[in-house]
Amino acid sequence: MSSEKRGVLISINGPKPNEMVKLRRDATIFGREKADIVLDDGEVSATHCQIQNINNDYHIFDMNSTNGTYINNDRIVKARLKEGDVITIGGTSFRFALEDEKKVRHIPTLFRSGRKDSERANSIVDTLIEGELKSGATAIIKIKVVYGDGERESIELSQKLVYVGRASSFGRFDQDLEISRKHLLIKLNDTGDLFVEDQDSTNGSFLNGKKITGMHLVTPKDEIRIGACRLYVSVS
Repeated sequence: MSSEKRGVLISINGPKPNEMVKLRRDATIFGREKADIVLDDGEVSATHCQIQNINNDYHIFDMNSTNGTYINNDRIVKARLKEGDVITIGGTSFRFALEDEKKVRHIPTLFRSGRKDSERANSIVDTLIEGELKSGATAIIKIKVVYGDGERESIELSQKLVYVGRASSFGRFDQDLEISRKHLLIKLNDTGDLFVEDQDSTNGSFLNGKKITGMHLVTPKDEIRIGACRLYVSVS
């Protein structure tokens, strides 16, 4: 994919057919509440799925939604998007396309179905997010670790993507043979939300005791387990 191309979604049905929305350069969140693509639909989970731009390819990840995310009528956990793919979330469908960056500069990165314009201020606001980014503010991912031997450690990393595993340059994860070299991804998106994703590890990653696949939203209260280690993540 050329770096001059930008992913866009074209609404197929719902209250705004043919409306186009531009995908963010990092991650675009879909859901019924706090999201970039807000779908006022009881079949849509509060945080339903997300599309990530990874090395200039767009990938979609279901976020443990109740009713699932569908690509061309097939339910998926994660998938690489191809031009023309139809994404269905609840009762709303979008067609994925790639457009020249110059042609879509004016297109918004927010979409609201079933809501009045006056309600936009109660959702994620692009200007606030972009203002924080332009100000040069740097977010710090904080990881509190409880190792298998009971020892505790707090790790702070000034980056938006963190890979945790035996190959990490931080922590004592290399001492746990149940942890893969590149075991877990911790990701901070543009809206300040944190997500985790297992990296096809040998023994799996667990969120609040449940083995996970795909990308999952996490809060500081959530417990993530890899090997014998328990992790709690937050951002500041």
